[in-house]
Amino acid sequence: MVSDMNDKNIIMQKALAKNIEMCKDKDLALYALDQFAKEIDQNIQNELLTRLLMDYAVIARQIEVFNKQLARSQEMLFEAQSIAMLGRWDFYRDSGELIWSDSMRDILEVDRTEPASVETFFACVHPEDLAKVKLRYEKIFTIDKPWTTSYRLIMRDARIKWVQLRFNPEIDSEGKVFHFYGTIQDITAMKKVEEELAKYNMQLEALVEAKVQEISAAQMATIYALVKLAESRDDDTGTHIERTASFCRFLSKKAKAVSPYAEQMNEKFIETIYKAAPLHDIGKVGIPDNILLKPAKLTEEEFAKMKTHVVIGYNTLAEVGQQHEQNEFIKMGMDIARYHHEKWNGSGYMEGLAGEAIPLSARIMALADVYDALRSKRIYKEAFSHEKTCEIIQQGKGIHFDPRLVEIFIDSHEEFRQLYDRLSTQG
Repeated sequence: MVSDMNDKNIIMQKALAKNIEMCKDKDLALYALDQFAKEIDQNIQNELLTRLLMDYAVIARQIEVFNKQLARSQEMLFEAQSIAMLGRWDFYRDSGELIWSDSMRDILEVDRTEPASVETFFACVHPEDLAKVKLRYEKIFTIDKPWTTSYRLIMRDARIKWVQLRFNPEIDSEGKVFHFYGTIQDITAMKKVEEELAKYNMQLEALVEAKVQEISAAQMATIYALVKLAESRDDDTGTHIERTASFCRFLSKKAKAVSPYAEQMNEKFIETIYKAAPLHDIGKVGIPDNILLKPAKLTEEEFAKMKTHVVIGYNTLAEVGQQHEQNEFIKMGMDIARYHHEKWNGSGYMEGLAGEAIPLSARIMALADVYDALRSKRIYKEAFSHEKTCEIIQQGKGIHFDPRLVEIFIDSHEEFRQLYDRLSTQG
């Protein structure tokens, strides 16, 4: 286009030269020159206008494309908000202006023509959550970080709707929040799924717990049956294991409230010692009848053989413990079986441990076992009275037994008597 304009100018210049030469008139030459300048200006203006119109057309087409893309993006945003049950809101500090999107009004189930207001929103909040929501509202412009909260709405028909709100602050040049914007989302369906899942998990946990208890009960019943079979060889009533287990639990509960035992035991310890106590004499299965059932005093050799029942019991349980190293029941059973004949002053067997070097479970078992043995009739002895038994245990304080446990026993001896009588009657 510029090339065409140059060609026209050359032609006009030639024409002007020709006219000047022909006219040789100064005024006419000036007039012709003026006309030529005007024509040049007109051509330039036409050229610029044409170029401007063409550029405007291109820009207009681009704007039209961008507007279509923007409109489609807005449609997609509104569609996404609708699918996600997501609304948009804005809250300005200085003007107090509150702006809601149509999708937010849909979530609140208010008319789209109704002006956005805090009062309208509060009217939708569940009464039990209203105090929390109002407290947040009062402090909203003091929070300069994004945050999220969830609570309940109550609809006009009394339906409960769960919503989640996200808050995003805008900070001014003074570092203060001047504008909050965010979203509100209907999460009722999600909450329902969560509640159903939680309920299912609780039911599943209860089922698993029931099965664990069932298996545990079966295992304990098997262990008790085997232990009772061993105990029945030198226990006429066969209730020794039940009584000693109950005595251990009773003593542990009393000791738990007394220093220093409070730091060494908890409810799990108490329950475990109750289950593990019956294992204390399981090693007697390896002692011959002529020793175990002898009505007279044992010889030194026979007593040496009798003492090995603690090792036999420990080794038997240790083999099981290798496969279940974290099982507290087996670990405590091993301690009780091996150390319940140790004495506080170190004169017991098999290792001669003394004082607190003896595991606490074994110290408790020692007192419970002696009390029951003294109170019970055996082929080699008659039963002692409760009073006589308490006297013997008192004499063994600090010698045979942990002195603090003896004090606990003496303080509760009447309860011990009642527990012994009740369990003996049940047996």
